[in-house]
Amino acid sequence: MFNKFSSSEIVYTKLFSDYYEDDQIIRFYDNKLPDMYIYNYTLIKNCVSVYSFRKIILGELEQRKNTKASFLRIEFNFPIEDEYLNNLPVVPKLSKYDYMYIEPAMSQYLFNREGCIVKKAVSEEVLKDGIEADILANTAAMGIDFARRRIYRKSQVYNRLDPNFNLYVCYYNDIAIGNCEFMLNSDIGKIEDFDILDDYQRKGFGTSVLKHLLEEAKENELEFVYLITDSDDTAKEMYKKCGFKKIGEKTELFFDLS
Repeated sequence: MFNKFSSSEIVYTKLFSDYYEDDQIIRFYDNKLPDMYIYNYTLIKNCVSVYSFRKIILGELEQRKNTKASFLRIEFNFPIEDEYLNNLPVVPKLSKYDYMYIEPAMSQYLFNREGCIVKKAVSEEVLKDGIEADILANTAAMGIDFARRRIYRKSQVYNRLDPNFNLYVCYYNDIAIGNCEFMLNSDIGKIEDFDILDDYQRKGFGTSVLKHLLEEAKENELEFVYLITDSDDTAKEMYKKCGFKKIGEKTELFFDLS
């Protein structure tokens, strides 16, 4: 099951990124937004020896320096000892993320907040509302310039290149108060970039969005829906209460080359 989720991550990234692939890595790069971490990284596909791991890291550092990149981001789904990271020429920041999944049938146990409406952004009007909600939700953390560039880059892909990848917008009293990406990939659904504006958090709106997505997953006969969360994600407890379970981890190494 975990392999399905990790493979779905590759499908998702390829919606936005060009890539180079060999037996050990996939190097993703998005020339339209090269400073966006999530679409510019190198995935080590399988568990490798310590020697091969170090060789890959050194090769990717050299490649990024040659292109005058300001960062290198590495992802992998296997454990590695900290001592090997501390001996690299550039010591990375290490972060861990949890894969969490749920069965669509769990939607029956979730409640919908009265007055909450979730719409798929298939019209320009709803897409515009979703873009504005995303900018509001992310400006404090990213700055308004990057928040705008980020969501406009994403909006180039929503339901245009792949009808199975869409933005969903959460409304309350006709006001867009949140948004979420949802991708259908064979019998798997992926949730990404799930935001509810601060003033509306912990009031049932996030649960309402999840219920809507799980019901759509049932209609499309999906087996599981998953998302990835980190230890600082304020919504992590909500996911657990809604029935999400942890199934695995991924590790990120971030090298500041600036």
